[in-house]
Amino acid sequence: MKRWSNTASMLALCVLVAAPVWMGACCAVSRGPSAEELAAMEAERQRAVEDSLRAVRAEEEARLAAEEEARRMAEEEARLAAEEEARLAAEEEARLAAEAAALHAERMSLSTIYFNYDRSNVREDQRPALDENAQKLREYQPEDMVVVEGHADERGTIEYNLALGERRAQAVKTYLVDAGVADSRIETVSFGEEKPAVMGSDESAWSQNRRVELMRK
Repeated sequence: MKRWSNTASMLALCVLVAAPVWMGACCAVSRGPSAEELAAMEAERQRAVEDSLRAVRAEEEARLAAEEEARRMAEEEARLAAEEEARLAAEEEARLAAEAAALHAERMSLSTIYFNYDRSNVREDQRPALDENAQKLREYQPEDMVVVEGHADERGTIEYNLALGERRAQAVKTYLVDAGVADSRIETVSFGEEKPAVMGSDESAWSQNRRVELMRK
């Protein structure tokens, strides 16, 4: 009986000793994280949020930078295309202007008519050039006045060559009038041997000086 009492006493003592430890453990379990732990957890959460925000901002900045670069490249391509278009347009305008100027000069120009020695009649081989001159005078700027200049080579007297130059100029005028050019548009003048086209005293020079030149005015 005494031994049972001693055993019960020992059990009661163990309970009394273990109870505070067990209760403390239970309180620790039910108490949750400490303030320090909560602060650490909050700091970690804040870091995660900030890292996420930085990543979002970096992604947005990269997107905006890419869009800006694409816009800049598109503007540069548009500028270069506009410059190229303007250059081509200017070249085309210059080409057309040059063609128009060349055409105008060609239509304004009138062929020189050449004559045989001591003759004032129009040579057969000069008629096509005279026909072309007449067509230009009829169709292109038909209001222009025309001066028909008669010339001669150096052989013969001054007076004779002046008269010969006048006869040549009159022969060309008559041809033009017969081809439809108004008589009132044509003036004649003779320079005789005074204005040679080619200097020289041989047939190659003389053949170039026996001529009539037609000048618009």
